[in-house]
Amino acid sequence: MPETIKNSGGGAILHPQPPSATDAQLFGGSLSRNEWTLRGTRSRLFVLSSGTGDLVTARRRQPLAAPLIIWLPAGESATLALEAGADGGMLAIPDQILGAAMPAGAVFAQVRDTISRPILGQRLSLAASRQILATVRLIAEEISGVLPGGEEVIRHHLSLLLIALWRLAAPVGDAPKPSPRVIVRSFVQLVDLHVRDHWTVPDYAVALGVTPDRLNTAIKRATGRTPLDFIHGRLVAEAVILLEGSSLQIAEIADALGFTDAAYFSRFFKRVAGVSPRTHRAGPRQKRLATDTSYAAWP
Repeated sequence: MPETIKNSGGGAILHPQPPSATDAQLFGGSLSRNEWTLRGTRSRLFVLSSGTGDLVTARRRQPLAAPLIIWLPAGESATLALEAGADGGMLAIPDQILGAAMPAGAVFAQVRDTISRPILGQRLSLAASRQILATVRLIAEEISGVLPGGEEVIRHHLSLLLIALWRLAAPVGDAPKPSPRVIVRSFVQLVDLHVRDHWTVPDYAVALGVTPDRLNTAIKRATGRTPLDFIHGRLVAEAVILLEGSSLQIAEIADALGFTDAAYFSRFFKRVAGVSPRTHRAGPRQKRLATDTSYAAWP
């Protein structure tokens, strides 16, 4: 059975995605009450950044007040009702995709145990809810887009979400502190995923479950550079790829890299690389750009 959304006018809209596909949606600002009747073969995540509602399962009815997160493993049935004006997002994930997104390593068994049980309206910070919603938005964009490597990008985003779920569900005292090496490796992976989203250093720290100070210490010890320096170097490296490997105009490259102002992009590039984007493209390739933005290159 597919999920349905019912509104106060009595209409019903079937989700367009088949049960074998990953579905990602954002919702907000509705003028009427919305209801989801959830059953089927996909696991489902809901994150609510504002608003109220009710969750009804076979065992209980639970009032909801944002910010919160809901996780229903495949096979669990529930009805979710959100009052008008609620803001949030949802994911529906088939078992095959969920299995491929499971993080490897020591946390695998713990994450698997976490997602095998429902998480029903667990409270979280507003910042965490917005962070998760940003990831849902990125997944939705990849699903609707036709860019190469889309399935791989979706898998990485889902893996990060599963780790976030595990951290939220684990008792505070049971959550192991990541080692500096794990922090560094995970930071590099996140930068590769979000460099064009212009995340701040605190954004990365939240995603990694560490303080900005601890992130700064780990990255500086491993690379001799601050996290911000590394992010800027990675962003300029992306720009160099487009400058040398495409015929895009400077303004188009700026837009592709998430800059809203081409002039600001040019000033940023010159400050980090030592030359303007136009000079870099026209003249001999500059050697001032650091080439150690790969974790494998570090001692």
